[in-house]
Amino acid sequence: MPSVRYTRIEITPDAYRSLEAEAILQGKTLKKLASELILKGVSKKALDFVKDSSLATEPVAPRMKQDEETAKVVKEIGATGIHISAQILETVRKILLEEGYQGAMLHVAQHTASMERDELHRVLAIFRRYKLSPAVAADLIENLNMIESGNWERTVTSS
Repeated sequence: MPSVRYTRIEITPDAYRSLEAEAILQGKTLKKLASELILKGVSKKALDFVKDSSLATEPVAPRMKQDEETAKVVKEIGATGIHISAQILETVRKILLEEGYQGAMLHVAQHTASMERDELHRVLAIFRRYKLSPAVAADLIENLNMIESGNWERTVTSS
């Protein structure tokens, strides 16, 4: 299964100018239009592969207690000092619960600025690596600003 990584791509100058013109005509951002055109242009087989790979089950390692696992995840996220808008976090939380990781990652890719997008992709990748359920991940997303400010540990230990 391909790793979750979104790299920049280069396109020809003519393709860029055409994309820019079409985005203006449709009233969309370049990112949104390019994503839509790519998804419309790829084969059903490619779309099925992406869907299937996100649902594929990996060999399950013995699970830690949820509190130990959550503590490890929070530690790995770390106190980055990044602040993400509450509206974006709420939207990502809802999508995680409704559509799972793939839907959340797609939304983040299409609707967030580069710094927020990179940070949310990093955090979602951590959640997936620890095989957190979407419900637990959604709870952590809801508290992401507190985690990244370094206040999460103080709140948890004082409770």
